[in-house]
Amino acid sequence: MMGWLLVGAGLLVAGLGVLSAVASSSVHRVELYRWSTRGVPNASAAERLLAAPDRIVRASKGLATLGMLVVGLGTATLIDGLPIPLASAVLFLVAVPLALTVVYAFPRTLGRYWPERIVGRVVPVLARLVPLLSPLGGTPAPAAADADVEPAGVGGEAGRGELTALSGVLAFTERPVREVMTPRTEIVAVREGASLEDIGRLFVESGYSRLPVYRESLDHLIGMIYAFDLLKITPGAELPLRPIATAPASKRASHLLFEMQRDRRQIAVVLDEYGGTAGIVTFEDLLEELIGEIFDEHDGVAGAAAAPVQLMEVSGGAPVEEIVAAFDVTLPDTAETVSGLLTRLAGRIPNSGERYLVAGLEFDVLDATPNRLERVLIRRGPVPMFSLGGPTG
Repeated sequence: MMGWLLVGAGLLVAGLGVLSAVASSSVHRVELYRWSTRGVPNASAAERLLAAPDRIVRASKGLATLGMLVVGLGTATLIDGLPIPLASAVLFLVAVPLALTVVYAFPRTLGRYWPERIVGRVVPVLARLVPLLSPLGGTPAPAAADADVEPAGVGGEAGRGELTALSGVLAFTERPVREVMTPRTEIVAVREGASLEDIGRLFVESGYSRLPVYRESLDHLIGMIYAFDLLKITPGAELPLRPIATAPASKRASHLLFEMQRDRRQIAVVLDEYGGTAGIVTFEDLLEELIGEIFDEHDGVAGAAAAPVQLMEVSGGAPVEEIVAAFDVTLPDTAETVSGLLTRLAGRIPNSGERYLVAGLEFDVLDATPNRLERVLIRRGPVPMFSLGGPTG
């Protein structure tokens, strides 16, 4: 009986250590700050403690080490007196799988999906044990930490680039939306009922080509508007709002990218567990997390001329010469704009969701009306296909 109690207690202690470490590394600091301002218990204490993450790492490792030592003691008590073959079977068929599941798999899943809630409850308790547990956790080695981030022994810049790209894709499939979003405190949005002059000024000051629109507060985002939509609005008319997606903060970024591409959404509202707005994320934000920085027509062509880009989102009225300069390719000179180029190729105005291959470039129509082409995503193609981890079934 004592052996089982030791094993159970050790698994709980070790699991708590892993849970604390994973949650502390996954928590979004802006979200934790918002929790502290809302009066969530222990959120302020956790926020202060996370300012020194090395203490949490050492304490978490110490707690996990202590727990596994207790598990080992309990296992030794259970198999004491058993024949060696039977003891080995118990150890490898029961103890090891149980320890891996309870100590590593289960806590890692919980820590990634509910980091703020766990940090608010577990980390302050762990803080009281830091002086006792730190010696068991050892001393962090900066060189080792760096080695975990950047693989060593890769020959040449090309090899490092390929590994970086691959690791970025693999990390993206597990990354929650909260790590990609623009936090609430940095959202630039249009108030419903604002004058066209105020909206135009906000577009100019922010430099964005599209902005979310809210009703009463940022917790009620009702759509988005493009800057070029202002040219079609008559005084007194309602804003031509485009739909936006919604997603919980714990949702995987890869799943959201899949859904936004499927539903042709450009902006998603990220919701906290109270149903309020935690932040926003754009389709471009998700793509940049997956493949790197995206060139936009507002970034200027000079930077692109020095290094040809891989991906670019433009309006239908973007000049063809800008695309030529950005991608360093030769396109047919039969049209002056992207809209004109694709319309001539299709013999009609393209529809949303259609794709065209021109001079080694793929043109994905993101948004189009019966009368004009609004937004186009351009990339070098054909591109390799791989799973983004989108929902199946």
